[in-house]
Amino acid sequence: ISSEEALLHKAFNPRSDDITLRLEVTLTDIYLCKKVSVTLDRRKACHDCHGAGKIVIQCRGCQGNGIRLSTIQTYPGVFHQVPHECMHCSGSGHAGNGACPTCGGRGIAIAQKKLDLRIPHNCRDGQDLVFEGLGHHLPGEEAGDAVIIFRVAEHPKFSRKGSHLYTEREISLSEAITGLQMPLETLDGRKLWVRSSGTISPGCIRCIEGEGMPVPTMHQRHIGYGNLYIKFMVVFPDRLDRETCERLKEVMPATSRPLDIDRSREDVEEARLRDYDPTSQPSYGQDESEDEYDGPPGVQCVQQ
Repeated sequence: ISSEEALLHKAFNPRSDDITLRLEVTLTDIYLCKKVSVTLDRRKACHDCHGAGKIVIQCRGCQGNGIRLSTIQTYPGVFHQVPHECMHCSGSGHAGNGACPTCGGRGIAIAQKKLDLRIPHNCRDGQDLVFEGLGHHLPGEEAGDAVIIFRVAEHPKFSRKGSHLYTEREISLSEAITGLQMPLETLDGRKLWVRSSGTISPGCIRCIEGEGMPVPTMHQRHIGYGNLYIKFMVVFPDRLDRETCERLKEVMPATSRPLDIDRSREDVEEARLRDYDPTSQPSYGQDESEDEYDGPPGVQCVQQ
C-alpha cells in the first residue's frame, strides 16, 4: 500500500488508540518461555446503549407495550377488557430518552480483556509484542492494537549476549592451581557440578557447551542452546608466612627472568613494590585531559 493510500485510509477510517503495557521479565522467565497473563483496560462502545449514550425509557403506564387494557361492563354483571392505545406514550411504549446508567451518557465504557501469552525465547529488553485489534475501540473507529513492551530485569548472577550466558565466579589460589570443583545452579534450577583439572589463570574464561539460552526458530521451538561462559576471578591470600613461601618455591617453577645483576654496583638500586592507591598520587601538573591510570590491566584467556 502506498503512503497516499495509507493517508486516505486513515482519513476515512479513523483508528482508536493502542494500549501499551510494559511487562518486566527475568532471564529465568525467558529461558522457560514462561506463560503470563495481563489485563487490558479497553475503552469501547457501551454494551447497553451501543455507544449512543442514551437509552429508551420505558413507559410506566403500559410497561412498554404501548397498549393498555380497560375494563368495561357490557351487561349487568358481565365485564370485558378492551385494549386501547396508551394515552401516556401514544402507543410507542416509551416515554422518551435518558442517559445510559452504565456509561453515564458518554457512550463509552471500560471493558477488561484478559490476555494470555508466552514470553518468547528471543525476548530482548525493549522488544515489543503486538496483538492486532485488541486496543481501544471507540464507536465509528477501527480498533487499535495491544502492544506489550518487555523490560528484562538484570540478573544477579548471569548476563546475556545473544544465545550465550556469561557469569563470574571467585575461586581461591589453591583451586586455580590444583584444580576446581564447584556447584553451579542453572536458570531452570538444575545443579551442575563443575570440574576442572588444569590450572586457571586470573581472568580466564572457560566454556560449558549447551548451557546457555535456548536458540529459537520462527515458530518458537528451540533447536538447541547457546553456551555458558564463566570468567574466573582468582582471590589471592593477603599474606603468606615464610614457611609457606619456601614450600611454594620448592614446588612452583623457577622464574624465567635472568638475575645476572651485580647488586653491589653503585648504579644498582633496590626498589620495593607497594600497593597502588590512585587517590594518594600527586598530579604534578598532569594534563587533566589525559586519561587517569586505573591500575594494571587484567589478564584474559579464552578456552573452550
